[in-house]
Amino acid sequence: MRFWAGEGRYLISVQTLAYDYRKNFDEPAARRLIPRHLEVQAALPGLNLPGVLADWGTVSTARYWGGEVTVEGDFVHIAPAARTLDEALALTPRPVDDPTMDARRGLDRWRAIAAELNTDQLWLRTPDLQGPLNTAGLVMDQEALLVAMALEPERVHEFLGRVCDFLIDYVRYLRRETAGRICGNIWPPTFFPAELGVSLTEDLMPLLSAPMYREFGIPLLRRMADALGGLHIHCCGRWGHQVNNLKESGLPIRAMEFHYPFTKIEELEPLAGSVVFVPYIMLHMQQEYASVTEYYRALIEQTDSRFRFWFACADDLPETLEFAQAYAPG
Repeated sequence: MRFWAGEGRYLISVQTLAYDYRKNFDEPAARRLIPRHLEVQAALPGLNLPGVLADWGTVSTARYWGGEVTVEGDFVHIAPAARTLDEALALTPRPVDDPTMDARRGLDRWRAIAAELNTDQLWLRTPDLQGPLNTAGLVMDQEALLVAMALEPERVHEFLGRVCDFLIDYVRYLRRETAGRICGNIWPPTFFPAELGVSLTEDLMPLLSAPMYREFGIPLLRRMADALGGLHIHCCGRWGHQVNNLKESGLPIRAMEFHYPFTKIEELEPLAGSVVFVPYIMLHMQQEYASVTEYYRALIEQTDSRFRFWFACADDLPETLEFAQAYAPG
């Protein structure tokens, strides 16, 4: 909480890939793995609060609206429930507490593990919380949605507003049922308590021009923020062209994820001083940095105190463990 209030330049967490149960659709098997996963997690360097993942793929929010779900291994796909805007506007999502849907499944998992471990100190990471634009692009054929933005903007706003209102109810339900013990989305693995706001995915942002995102994206984020508090945004695409939109919006953006080289720290300077950056690097897409930790060190050493970071590492690379041990605040 002190970090989110502005204390310190960076924090580090390290997630374990041991006893991995993400996208495990065999619930009894997943529940057997979770306590062992938590035990390994607790021994890692950095800030690693005990949390249960409720990860059944990027389709978790869209499933409430219908659409056939296909699972092949850990690949999860949902067919659009609507091919046209007329069809989308005719849909009604299932209730947020539907026992067959992922919010309730996540709560059941969290409660079962808390009972098994006899603890009230366990956190829940929300089922993959796709933001309003992303969810709409899964509920409705995405190409048709983008075309409708140009041809029928007012009706698109109506549809997006319905999706946004559903997501607000969805988050409120999870908060209510956990007494606020939500620590963020399933990705990125930072720790963002519910009292600070909501963590969501905004991966449609790179596909829209700056004017289109200002018209269709920013109002939805404002609606989410007004209802739920600060925003912790995941986007792994090329979104530098939206920085001015985000800056000028005045939205309470607490954190933004970015992936180098698609989006570069230099592009994000207008947000420095108010936003915590969650950096990643696609090593095979660039030649400047030889390793993940070389990039992380460069960010620390080559930026000034306005730039604050949360480094979300994993234990599959020895170098990231060494980085966490060397740099994690005491």
